[in-house]
Amino acid sequence: MWLRNSAKLWTACEKKTRAYKKKLTKSQRKTFRSQMWLFRKRPEELTADQEHQLQDLFAAIPDLERVYHFRWGLTNIFDSPMTREAAADQFDEIRNPLDAADSDDQVLLEFFNTYDAHRDGILAYFDERKTSGVMEGIINKARVITKRCYGVKSIATLWSRLCLDINLKHLATATKSVKQIHALTNSIRTKIASYYT
Repeated sequence: MWLRNSAKLWTACEKKTRAYKKKLTKSQRKTFRSQMWLFRKRPEELTADQEHQLQDLFAAIPDLERVYHFRWGLTNIFDSPMTREAAADQFDEIRNPLDAADSDDQVLLEFFNTYDAHRDGILAYFDERKTSGVMEGIINKARVITKRCYGVKSIATLWSRLCLDINLKHLATATKSVKQIHALTNSIRTKIASYYT
């Protein structure tokens, strides 16, 4: 959910930077690319010089500063050890200054549309800090593998490639009996279920 909204934020940033980038010379574009790299870094990871470069970027494209602080503000909520109620209060503090009539704020408010629709599920994360991220990552890898292996008909080959992609080389190279594969599948299912909320 956050990833999808993050992609929308990035698309909005690209629209704002595209017009600015067209006006730059080749050497200025190189500086701009390095500033955009700093835009992706967490504020606490920036050195004083990098902070100054980032402020120069915000002076050139002021709309980016709001997006930057919005994104890292939300990330800090998810990274901080807090209760469900405290997290809800933090989300409200970030939402309150946003204006639905402002076109720049509409992209930021899309996160809160998703948040409102799935409020209980999102806030449930703060109860035990469990996510379905591991499972979603494995499913994504499996999808990529099936696309990459178009025409491969052997289940064993697909299984081996999946195991290699998720760093389980010992499972891909070992010969297993059907009973052992069932036991392995059950243990993976149990492990994945512990991550899934």
